[in-house]
Order: sequence, then structure tokens, then C-alpha cells
Amino acid sequence: MGLVILLGAAYATLTIRREKIAHFERAAALKDNLTTMRKAIENFHAKEGRYPRSLEELVPSYLRKIPRDPVTNDIAWRVSTEETIQPSNDFSTAAPAKTETYVIDVHSTASGKDANGKPFADY
Repeated sequence: MGLVILLGAAYATLTIRREKIAHFERAAALKDNLTTMRKAIENFHAKEGRYPRSLEELVPSYLRKIPRDPVTNDIAWRVSTEETIQPSNDFSTAAPAKTETYVIDVHSTASGKDANGKPFADY
């Protein structure tokens, strides 16, 4: 009976340790993916003189593909955008102004926190 309890405790400890390691690995991979995408946005801006209109515009010249969020296992990302408004061609108020939205940063859509208590959304 004591051996069964000992084996059960060892298994539980090993399972908890594996979960912690996997949690740290996902957080590290998330940081790496965000760094890669932010660098691609910076490179796009430096070369094109504007920010991309979407993350898809970075593929394939600046990213091979849009990476998955390792925490959510999804390719959905929360983007920070900037909007520019250009006056109408004749500068009249009758014609609607043209607006364009550009991606200036990217964040995880994952809920929850890392092992240090920092929300994944704040990465």
C-alpha cells in the first residue's frame, strides 16, 4: 500500500513539473514570436516608409508565415493600429476623408498569466 502511495506521489510531482516546464516553454516561444513579428513590422516600416495594413502584408517578404501563438495555439493576434486620415482630393468637406489603418504592434490574445504573474496580453 505504501508503495502505491509513493508511486502516486512521484507521478503527481512529475506531472506538475512537466506542466511547469511546458508553461515556461510556451511563454518563451511567445516572446520569441512577438520579437520576430515586431522586428518584421520595423523592417517593413524602414523599407516601405509606412507600417503594414495587416500582418498578412508581411508575408512572405518579412515573415515566412504568420506564426501561431504558442499559448492559444492559434494564428489570431491582437494588433495595435494607427489610423491616418487624408483629406479629400478637392479639400472640401462634402467628400468623405480617406482613412487607412496600419499595424504598429502585435500582442497575444491569450488570457492568463505567465509563471511570474505577468499577463500574456502584456507581452
